[in-house]
Amino acid sequence: MTLTDIAICFSTGQFSRIQQHFSETITWEIVGEQRLSGFDQVLKHCQSIEHYFTTVAHEFHIQAIHQTGHHVIVQGEAQFHDAKQTSRISACDVYTFNTLIQLVQIQSYCISIQ
Repeated sequence: MTLTDIAICFSTGQFSRIQQHFSETITWEIVGEQRLSGFDQVLKHCQSIEHYFTTVAHEFHIQAIHQTGHHVIVQGEAQFHDAKQTSRISACDVYTFNTLIQLVQIQSYCISIQ
């Protein structure tokens, strides 16, 4: 997998496909919400999100991907549909990889849109 492939999988919630690319010291900052540190914390949160995705219909739309060196930026939107409502989120994820093609840092900016 390329760095871009890994980043797209992460941004679209396909965590189980790429967890072998998580560094042991991975950090994930969801700006304004929480900061997760280490493989176990990040993996646990990813598994929780994957479980949530089994309970709601959802769609992801990638709008742009930028790569320079060991950094990839993915911009997009997501829609989540449950019995009561449809939610939309605009997001930008910034990924940093090491030379072993492992994710070492993610910064996620998510804004709920109407």
